[in-house]
Amino acid sequence: MLGRRRAADMTVSELTELDRSRTRADLLWELFRHAESEVTTAIGWYLARRRGPSRWSRSLRALAALLGIVGTITPLVHAADPTAVPAEWGFVFLAGGAGCVLFDRIFGFSASWTRYIRTELALQQVLKRAQSEWTQTFLKSTESPSDKETAALLGVIERLRADAQRLMEEESAAWVGYLADGMEELTRSTAHASGQRPGPTGLFRLDRLPGRERTADQTQRPRDTAL
Repeated sequence: MLGRRRAADMTVSELTELDRSRTRADLLWELFRHAESEVTTAIGWYLARRRGPSRWSRSLRALAALLGIVGTITPLVHAADPTAVPAEWGFVFLAGGAGCVLFDRIFGFSASWTRYIRTELALQQVLKRAQSEWTQTFLKSTESPSDKETAALLGVIERLRADAQRLMEEESAAWVGYLADGMEELTRSTAHASGQRPGPTGLFRLDRLPGRERTADQTQRPRDTAL
């Protein structure tokens, strides 16, 4: 496990210089392949990044379920044989299970896992739609596409890049929102544990706007993208 390398950050790939001696159709194909490669790189990034959160999510949820079951049957075992285990241990096991769920909620393992899966599937759908649209548009064009046909093909490329970029920005905005919610929940939990009322400021506070205003004005997650 220690030997596994973290998924590399996504970066914007350079566009190679276009050779004007080639045909317009070849240049259009090169541009489409470039955009296609960027999207497939993003898909691979999400596939690689979802493995860690999925492992943590399943482990924490399984441990929470196990501790919950043990905590539930502990009083029954104590009633059958008082010397086997103290009844108070049932509360300890239940608290441990609740702690696993809280740990998962605060650090967002389950949320990250589902968010990566949703974004990766959405990117695949966008890519498949663009490939189908590109094929139909290209087959309708002539061997030497006219300006109108070229504009139509370039429009397919632009929509592919824009749709993929939008999906990744939405995923980043969701990550920022969930991070703020997790930190606020951690602040409330630590305040309740110490018997204090959560104050307006604190170590784990993230200032943000409530409701829909959060999505519009939130600073997006600082991460390079492939598009």
